[in-house]
Amino acid sequence: MIIKDGSTGYSAEVSSYNRLLADSVEQTRISFYAKKGKAYIWTAFQDWGADKNAIWLRNDSETEKLYIDKISISPPATATVEVYVGSGNTAGGTDVTGVNLNLSSNNVANVTCKHTNTNVDTGTGMTLIATFIFLAGYNNEIDLRDTPQLGKNDEIAINIVTDVSTTAVNIIGYFEE
Repeated sequence: MIIKDGSTGYSAEVSSYNRLLADSVEQTRISFYAKKGKAYIWTAFQDWGADKNAIWLRNDSETEKLYIDKISISPPATATVEVYVGSGNTAGGTDVTGVNLNLSSNNVANVTCKHTNTNVDTGTGMTLIATFIFLAGYNNEIDLRDTPQLGKNDEIAINIVTDVSTTAVNIIGYFEE
């Protein structure tokens, strides 16, 4: 049996059990939005010293939410790391430009991102959502599975409490209306 689409002329095959024969593809949300040119990575590789805000990110988009998919940190020594969310802080530090994960896209992330920002954990409206102890020499990942969701002027900040020398910090996320 064949089912025909009345508007396009496409058809779908039906099995002998009267079930539609179809294929599906499973992909992560970050992969889906990367194809649309709406997924980014922000990275900093610095020696922040003790109890410094390694990287701070604010969504500046009027219409889209920024979903944080993953954070990765690779300290050379065991480190205590804090993750904060909130809003209302003044951007300070050095600019970090997001890299579009779709290299053929010209989209630019509508965010403000800084590294070596002031110690945001004492900032207005910031809430500690997690504290981690990360082992030295590993790429430690925080899989947030598309949360938190940052609306207009919402922020996320990664604070490295321990002085661990030069450390890589990455935030991976995507925009969705």
